[in-house]
Amino acid sequence: MLKLTAGVAVATMVLSILAPIAASADSPSGTLVYHFTFSSNQNVSAKDSANPAEDYTGNAPTNSGAGALSQGSGSSTYEGSLTDKGTITVNIVRQQPDGALVVMVSEQGENVRRAPPAECVVYGNTNVICDPNKTVYTEEYTLLRFLGGNFVDPNALDAKRHWQIVQDSPSLNVKADYTIDSNNNGIMQIGETRSLRNPKGGSLTTDIQAKIGYDFKRAVPLSVDEYTQQRHDNGVVGTSLTIYQTTLNLVSDSTAKT
Repeated sequence: MLKLTAGVAVATMVLSILAPIAASADSPSGTLVYHFTFSSNQNVSAKDSANPAEDYTGNAPTNSGAGALSQGSGSSTYEGSLTDKGTITVNIVRQQPDGALVVMVSEQGENVRRAPPAECVVYGNTNVICDPNKTVYTEEYTLLRFLGGNFVDPNALDAKRHWQIVQDSPSLNVKADYTIDSNNNGIMQIGETRSLRNPKGGSLTTDIQAKIGYDFKRAVPLSVDEYTQQRHDNGVVGTSLTIYQTTLNLVSDSTAKT
């Protein structure tokens, strides 16, 4: 569901601001290639035992000559990280009557993140549907969310060049705010604040901050710098915090008009 906050007068004003470029916005076709970097850093605090552990120190002799036992917390902390870089290729197959793009996306990382082509459908409201039988990595989804031809819709902007996308379902609530921070003849800098929540409360929360370089005329993201914090709270059992950082930069675009 797209939440519109502008009245008729505001919408008219915003349209006049974008008028020089709105009429020339085209749907892309062809092949896009992006260079990506990806990192994941996880910190887990886990309860190894339901009861406090007994740690054997062996340093304090007792009357029986045995070492002393000192009570531990029963908790441990674990850390792990993963990094990779490479390219993501998007072949735009066609545009559907509803405006959605059908694409084939693939990834070639230098280390472990490699995925063969997968078919996906991309909508302007950042919805992405991909073949469930294929591997599509999170950095691929990050890119695909901004490929919809109507991602920046002048009719949806308020007086502060802001719009909001709210998508609620029985399993997930998504709220995203976008603001056009600058616009130089259609080359935009857009800020994103996005949250994902379980409508029933749940233990998993995801918060995203992103900066998007965007070419409105071609409806193509030029760059994305995304920072994600994902928290998993299991109460007394333990908690985890995973930080994902993704950068994307357009390096090849056959859709560009020469």
